[in-house]
Amino acid sequence: MKLKTLLISLLTTVAVSSQAQTTKLLGGDLSLVPAYEAAGDVWLDADGNNIKTTYTDGMLGFVKEKAKWNSVRVRLLVDPTQDSYVATCQDIEYVKKLGKRIKDAGMNLLLDIFYSDTWADVSQQWIPTSWNMNRNTATETIAAKVKSYTTEAINALTAYGAKPDYVQVGNEVSYGMLWDSASGANKSNWFITSSTYDAQQTNINRFATLLKAAAEGVKASSASTAKIVLHCERVGDGASAVNNFYTWVEQAGFTDYDVIGLSFYPQWHGTVAKLKGVITNLTTSFPNKKIQIVETGYKNDGSETDYTPAGQATFLTDLISMLNECANVDGLYYWQPEECGNGADDSGTNRVMDAYDSRGFWSRSWKSSAEQHTLIGAASITAMMAFIGETPDEEEQGTEVTDFENLDFENGESNIVWTLVYTGWGDGPWPKTGERSSMVTGYAAQAWTSSASNLSVGNIIYQSKDNMPAGTYTVKAVVHSDYDGIYLFANDDKTLVSAYSDWKTAEEVSVQTTLNEPGTLTIGLTLPTKPTSTSKVNLYADNFKVTRVDTGVDNIIMDEAKTKDKPIKVLRNGMVLIEKNGRTYNAQGQIVK
Repeated sequence: MKLKTLLISLLTTVAVSSQAQTTKLLGGDLSLVPAYEAAGDVWLDADGNNIKTTYTDGMLGFVKEKAKWNSVRVRLLVDPTQDSYVATCQDIEYVKKLGKRIKDAGMNLLLDIFYSDTWADVSQQWIPTSWNMNRNTATETIAAKVKSYTTEAINALTAYGAKPDYVQVGNEVSYGMLWDSASGANKSNWFITSSTYDAQQTNINRFATLLKAAAEGVKASSASTAKIVLHCERVGDGASAVNNFYTWVEQAGFTDYDVIGLSFYPQWHGTVAKLKGVITNLTTSFPNKKIQIVETGYKNDGSETDYTPAGQATFLTDLISMLNECANVDGLYYWQPEECGNGADDSGTNRVMDAYDSRGFWSRSWKSSAEQHTLIGAASITAMMAFIGETPDEEEQGTEVTDFENLDFENGESNIVWTLVYTGWGDGPWPKTGERSSMVTGYAAQAWTSSASNLSVGNIIYQSKDNMPAGTYTVKAVVHSDYDGIYLFANDDKTLVSAYSDWKTAEEVSVQTTLNEPGTLTIGLTLPTKPTSTSKVNLYADNFKVTRVDTGVDNIIMDEAKTKDKPIKVLRNGMVLIEKNGRTYNAQGQIVK
């Protein structure tokens, strides 16, 4: 009997331990996804596939299936029509629809309630216009409205199928919230964590009363078990300032929250080591509270040396390595990973953003027509998976093909192994030094002509390799052209390079082709039709990369594989997978897992 009890205890311990390992939340704030969709923007995955048509419910399916996310954060404003900033469009109807998509995808929903019509952050926390209140309104009156609004909003979401799992009561409320009406815009009701509790007590008490009302509103709603998040973004001010915020709020009587939510952007808040100091301090002071990074991001626009897609991935790798050392940290959200510029309607009335943040995972939009956005943050997505102990699907990781030469031209002019075709290029596509965009440094193949009509049909630059293994290949390159007629190609498949007027602008372009049997793979840039334009054309290309799915060939017979004891799985992209003897094969009998 003792042995049986011991076994049950051990099994229970293992089960609890296993469950604890899977409760960490990984995700991002995807509040702009519907707005980008409405603007006509198209995100591409690592293989150049249209995310909207390749994955169930587009971006939501992609982040769950490929990025392994299990949670999404969405902001909620009271009446964003009162605000001129186009990115604050998330009213209750907008959030209901997006929230339901998140829940239908099987992910957690973190609802970020702004308690404002406009962007709420440390510089502005204005009372919604429809509440008809201002800085002189009695705290109890504002608190009653906070409670009723919180309950009503959550009930509306739940009834629609968008029940939140976490509720963030205010956004970046490090100095308090609901200071005044937007028309008055007075900050007399805020408090400063660099001061003392006694000096700030009146406004801290007011703030704590509002937080209590928000928590009561959550508890009174149809999502009464939702975890409550209290958000502070004072990491840049150090451990004492952040500790003051949470200590003072609890000292004023508000303790009914579950999660300490932090913002961390290295461009404003400092190093990962500084964040670790803040987390260590909070863990000591508040051992019963979980800690989540509810916002983080890293620029990729080349404005500084490390602000590149590669630098972004390195930052996330370092951040997550540190976070995984912190036992109380159980959540990580990337800020606005879907961001790809102002949106396809860049200069019109249907803009998505007023200015670029340049911290997303996709290339930016520059034109006034519908845009396709290349995934430039694939390494960042992979880096984030380490937070929950995940890795990319094996068949999606790809194997880099190394028997092409000088794919980034860094060996210089004296060692060019590409075939350079002179078809009217005034300068010839010779490697040049110097940075041309945030995605290109050092050498690159560069050419120009005074008139596009001078160019001839055919390949501009290409390289071939024989005896390449059978498989599906993805070819990527960073390319700039200001003529809309040049293509990146791989054998008979090609992808149009978008035209840009700004010489320092480039995009990562990708194309995919399949060799059904070993053979020749030719990649490069081509001009399929004779131009009639008389405009000058500039071109540069760099950082070519060729990858393929890891396909160790095993001689099996397809008909034998298709027996009832060897199940067949068809993926969304049409790829057939066959299970046999513990291995997974594709339709050609090649091992893929």
